[in-house]
Amino acid sequence: MKLSHASNVTIRNAVISGGKEDCVDMNRNCSDILIEDCTIIPKGQYGFTIKGGTKNVVLRNLRFAAHGSVTDIDLGNWSDQSMERTTNITIENCTTFDGKPVRVRVLWADAPTVIGPAPVKVTVIPTILVKIYRFLRARRLVP
Repeated sequence: MKLSHASNVTIRNAVISGGKEDCVDMNRNCSDILIEDCTIIPKGQYGFTIKGGTKNVVLRNLRFAAHGSVTDIDLGNWSDQSMERTTNITIENCTTFDGKPVRVRVLWADAPTVIGPAPVKVTVIPTILVKIYRFLRARRLVP
């Protein structure tokens, strides 16, 4: 599912199965997105990619049936459409079928607000490393 420049979107009670990369890709300044009460089935690198200046996203009561090969929720990955930072992401009561933590990677984004008793592991990549990568990527020196 790809959301690009979308706003005021609610997705509820869905089963979202991924492809090679992700189940849900939000890019290009999406805002005010609520995804709740869904089953997420990653089959590739990520369950969610939220990037490109996207803001005000709530992921609530999600059940991950599998894990992404890289991470479950990726915040602030490279975007060709927007250099803005991803902000105001809330992860509320998200669980996995295997009981392991939902894994979140933070790149060009603010760390998410995590609510609920379910285990969530947030890994924040140091800003200096992200800036170096973005500098090289903008010049097409790295993939």
